[in-house]
This record gives sequence, structure tokens and C-alpha cells, in this order.
Amino acid sequence: MSAILQTNHLPVAPPQASGPLFVLSVFRSGSTLLYALLNQHSQISLLYEADLPRMQLFLWGQLRNGGWRQRWEFWNQGPSRHGIAIESMPAQVSNVWEATRIVYQSVARRKQAIIWGEKSPRWYDSPLQLARKFPDARFIFLWRDLNGVIDSMVRAATTERSFGKAGLAREVLVGTERLRRACDSLRNQGRLVHEINYEDLTANPMLSMQETCEFLGIPFEDRMTSLEGADRSAIFPGECHTLVKGDRIVDQRAKKQALTPALKAKIARYICRWKRTSGGTWPKYPVALPEGTKGSSGLELWFDWIADETLLLWGKIVIVLLHQVRPLVYPKKYVREPRIAS
Repeated sequence: MSAILQTNHLPVAPPQASGPLFVLSVFRSGSTLLYALLNQHSQISLLYEADLPRMQLFLWGQLRNGGWRQRWEFWNQGPSRHGIAIESMPAQVSNVWEATRIVYQSVARRKQAIIWGEKSPRWYDSPLQLARKFPDARFIFLWRDLNGVIDSMVRAATTERSFGKAGLAREVLVGTERLRRACDSLRNQGRLVHEINYEDLTANPMLSMQETCEFLGIPFEDRMTSLEGADRSAIFPGECHTLVKGDRIVDQRAKKQALTPALKAKIARYICRWKRTSGGTWPKYPVALPEGTKGSSGLELWFDWIADETLLLWGKIVIVLLHQVRPLVYPKKYVREPRIAS
């Protein structure tokens, strides 16, 4: 818990315009918007929260008999949301990493894209594992003012029950620190890493996308600055994605926040600590904190970290329990017909 957050940019080798790309963030950071804009490029094809790499436990014992395909569909409709016919995927794979690479490349071939991968806000605890399994991967870390992140979750909870679960704000705070550490660790390893701030993306999408294309080693395309005509068919339904399903990029910084004073104070303490340990360079937003703000105490950090570890462990236990359930016993409403066969 005492690790210093580093933000210095180390020299890296010139990027190669091909291979896997992962977009990492915490919930409600604007990653769906970034996903839609990136996929506007003719050479980029990203999956939307298919989360196959995280399903090793859930798919255990099913990877060599074809059962993994139905289980994946049951879990989050990953195949059907992306128009993948289940029977088009190989029945036998050695592990989820092989399956992931096959699926990514299969989807990318539809638009003859050379950059393939995924965006997910659920991988804050595993970027380094992704880097080991995909040594040719590049990473984009998306940051957003945590006041905006957690305020967005509070508002989304009025229509989406998952955003109202206990401890989610704490999970986002700890998850952000995990991502920062992973980002710094990857830079120190010489891996190809790019950072984007949501506030900069919405204020000047052209500049953000130009910088991203330069990082990826591909030519910039004007359509990346607009949602008009973007393919959003893989995005989950729900009111929380209403804005990204429009044609206009909306800057929400002027919106009045609905955070309680206690929650605002907790967020400020975390941000104060990060700014202090980074020499004031990270996070970029918010620019200023309330006067007199002090960083989080060691006790608060320890408690939040233990609570988050407990939730991660519980999540794995749930996956193991669900592994015993056969997807075929569930109603057909859980399985959608694929739109396109790959």
C-alpha cells in the first residue's frame, strides 16, 4: 500500500501497426465512448466487454469438448453480441488465451483490421497477466476525474441495479490505484502504453484520436472524431449507454453532481494522496482539491484494500459455483441468435 505512483514516460520502441490492443479503465470512465471511436477506424476491431480472458475458472473442463462456446454465450452473450456463430469457433482449444486470440482475429477479419483486441472495465486486477499472455500487446489506459466516475455510477444506479451494489465506489477507488500501478509497471518494462483523459477526449476528440493513432502507428481517420455511423451493436442495452448511442460526443463536466459530502471527501483524500506521491502530475483531473484536503490514512487504505480483495475472492467463488450449472437448463431468453456468422 505504500508504493509510490510513478508517471514518468520512459522511452519505448516505435509501435508496430498490428496485433492486440487492450483498453483499460474502471467503470463509468468513458471507455464505451472510446471503444466506439476507436472502432470507427478501418484498421481497428475491438470486442466490447466479451471478457473471455477472465473466464478460465468458469470454462474449466469445457475447453476441449466444445462446451466453452455455449458457456461463454450464457455468461454474457459475448458470441451473439458480436455476431459470432457458436459453431464457427473451434470446439477444442488449449486454454482461454488461445480461444481469445482466435476470436479476436476472427472478428477483425470481417473488416480486414490489423489491430484487434478488447475494451473492458473489469480487468483492473489483471493487466500484468494480460501483458504476459499477450507479449505483443499494446495498452490504452483511460482516466477520468473520479468525482465524475462515481457520480455517473450513482446516477446509473437509478436504472441499472448493478451500479447500486454496496462497495462499488470503493472498488473504483482501489481499482484506479491498481490500474495506475499496472500502467507504471508496464512502462518500466518497456511495454507500449498510452494514456488518455476522458475530459480531454470529450473536449477535443480530434487531438486525442490523432495522438492515439500516432501511438498505434496508423494514419488518422476523420470519422474517429464522431459517433455518427458508429457500430454499437455489441454494447449492452440500458439507459446508462444512452449518450454513446447518439451521434454527438457530450462533455458532461458542467453537470451538477449528486455525490454525498462523505463520498466527495473520500474521493478527495484518495486524489490528494495520488497527487502527492506523483509530484502533482497525476491524476490530471480534478485540477484542484478543496482547501485543507489531506490524503487517505494508512488505516483507510488498508481497510479498502482488504475489502476489495475479499470481493475479488468472492467473485471467483461465485464463478466456481456457477461452473457446476449447465447453461442448457436456463431459459432461451439468455441466449441470443447471432447476427452474422464469422
